[in-house]
Amino acid sequence: MEIQDFSHHLEGIEAAIKRQLERDLPKKLGNLAVRMFKENFQKESFFGRAWQEVKRRLQGAKGAAGQRKILTGPTGNLGRSIQFTPRDGSVTIESDLPYSSAHNEGTTNAGRSHNVRIPQRRFIGESPELTAAIEKKITEEISKALNK
Repeated sequence: MEIQDFSHHLEGIEAAIKRQLERDLPKKLGNLAVRMFKENFQKESFFGRAWQEVKRRLQGAKGAAGQRKILTGPTGNLGRSIQFTPRDGSVTIESDLPYSSAHNEGTTNAGRSHNVRIPQRRFIGESPELTAAIEKKITEEISKALNK
C-alpha cells in the first residue's frame, strides 16, 4: 500500500469514527438506555435493587390495583414516558412527566397538601450495569467502524 493510499484509508477510518461518536452512537446508546430503564419497570427494580413495596399491595387492594406493578399506575404513562434526545456526541435520557422526579428521587413534599411522602424508586440514572452495557456497545460500534 502506498503512502497516499494509506493516508486516504486513515482519513476514511477517522471519518467513520467521528460519525459514530457524533451521530450514530448517541442514538444507539439512547435506545439502549431507554430499553434497559423500561426493563426495570417490568422487574420493579433498578438493576436488581428492588423498589419499596407500595401500600395498595401491602394493604391487599382488590382487582387490578392489587396486581398492578409498582409505578405503572392505571395508565402506565410513567414507564412509557422515558425518552432520549440525541445531540452531537451526547444523549439525554429523561421523562417529561411532572411527577417523574418525585418518584425517581423521592420526596416528602407531594400531594395537594404537600405532606405526602413518596419513597425513592429510581428508574432513570447511572448504574454500573448501564455503564458496562454502554462501554460494550461503544466497543462494538467502533470495532465495526474500524473493520469497514
